[in-house]
Amino acid sequence: MNMKNVLIVHSYNGDTAGSFAKNIEKRCRINGLEYRFPCFPVRMEASYESWKRVMDEEKIDENTILIAHSLGTQFVPKYIAEKNLKIDAYVSVAGYLHYEGRADLESINRNFEPSAEDFEKCRSLIRRRISLYSDNDRLNSIEKLEAYADILDTQKILVSGAGHFDPASGIQVLPLPDDFFTA
Repeated sequence: MNMKNVLIVHSYNGDTAGSFAKNIEKRCRINGLEYRFPCFPVRMEASYESWKRVMDEEKIDENTILIAHSLGTQFVPKYIAEKNLKIDAYVSVAGYLHYEGRADLESINRNFEPSAEDFEKCRSLIRRRISLYSDNDRLNSIEKLEAYADILDTQKILVSGAGHFDPASGIQVLPLPDDFFTA
């Protein structure tokens, strides 16, 4: 049997490393799991195609747990559906539908945004699905965060006061069930 492996897909700024990534790495070590945190192009260098090239280098299979933050939550469903990859689990952190706000972010998001068909396909390819979101995310309304969770039919975990789960929010630990990495 292959070992479970955990892969974090960071945000637009790549600052996921400054929030919960270190705790996920620690939990993986404790549970004897492989852990990877690839560096995708950030900010204006980010594109679906450039992220896909990085992700194509990773080992992803039915034992993989993907944890994606912010822009990563746009990338993962599109990528999983395109590659027809079956994975063990997916955790979206501040996953949203249809970003609206800064023009530069809107443009990048349009390039990453999964289709309704991508989301539908992912529901059958991903065994366990969890969405972590907050009631005070500064980038997306709670309605857009919950719509993301609904379209993927995830277990919803509302974390009050967690903001966008980035370094500014001070979130260092994701409230995942104790057995999440061993189930």
